[in-house]
Amino acid sequence: MLLQMGEKLFIVFNEDGYTYGNCILVDDDIRVVIDSGAGRELAKVQPENVDMLINTHHHYDHVRGNKLFTRAQILLHPVERISIKSLEKVMAIDGWKELMHQDLYNQERMEEGVDPDAVTEQWRVDGEINDGQVIDCGSTKFVVLHTPGHSKGHCAFYFPDEDLAFLGDICLTRVGPWYGEAHTDLNEFIASIDRIIELNPAAVVTSHVNQVFHNPRAALNEYRDRILKREQRILQQLRETPQTIDQLVAKHLIYRQHPSLPVVFWEKSMLRNHLERMVKLGLVKELEEGVFKAI
Repeated sequence: MLLQMGEKLFIVFNEDGYTYGNCILVDDDIRVVIDSGAGRELAKVQPENVDMLINTHHHYDHVRGNKLFTRAQILLHPVERISIKSLEKVMAIDGWKELMHQDLYNQERMEEGVDPDAVTEQWRVDGEINDGQVIDCGSTKFVVLHTPGHSKGHCAFYFPDEDLAFLGDICLTRVGPWYGEAHTDLNEFIASIDRIIELNPAAVVTSHVNQVFHNPRAALNEYRDRILKREQRILQQLRETPQTIDQLVAKHLIYRQHPSLPVVFWEKSMLRNHLERMVKLGLVKELEEGVFKAI
């Protein structure tokens, strides 16, 4: 579904499920699309006639349609330009061997509808975007906001005339935030959410919720605070007894259910990122390799 938000600005809502994502179309003198994961709905933007494709970040559900943009200049943040060349990073399983005992992630990913041939292709990248850069499409202009946390080079985009921000995977889903990349800096993610709160746009749209959030300050505050609430649950467990990541993941402190191995992995990775932060803050210490206790 296309939802018009301005004279030249449209949201492309994905109708194909969670391994896909919403996109933005600017149908101006320069035709620009942000992200390419809208599945069947992507045909409505006529990708073969788009001048510029920008990806919020490197994950598969945001770049899976890039190959359809045959004449577009494809742009990413410099960090993402490196990450998109890594199959493990694109599939959000970077660090799997370090944390998981099973070697079944390829089977799991195929069960989620990912084309195993597509993930081996080398995505074309033609240039870079950077924080504060203004993209001029003609009558429509928008600003690049580097918002690390979901990934190191993740970017959001602000449309000042419409007072609308496209937040990508600062996603406001019921199960978010997701920060399962190896050694993610949670302070960066918190700061990125705070940046959007301080920007105070009249409305935001994200990659995996098919609605526009008007007056989103309260929703963004609650979303950010989930990170700290998760941390408090972890601390409470470590006050009771020293534990490993494997022991903590069994307590479902982040996800109530583990329907697949990738979800188990993502919880482990996020637990590790919390533990790294809490060790730096002096809240937790590592008694021996892999065993943690609250101080």
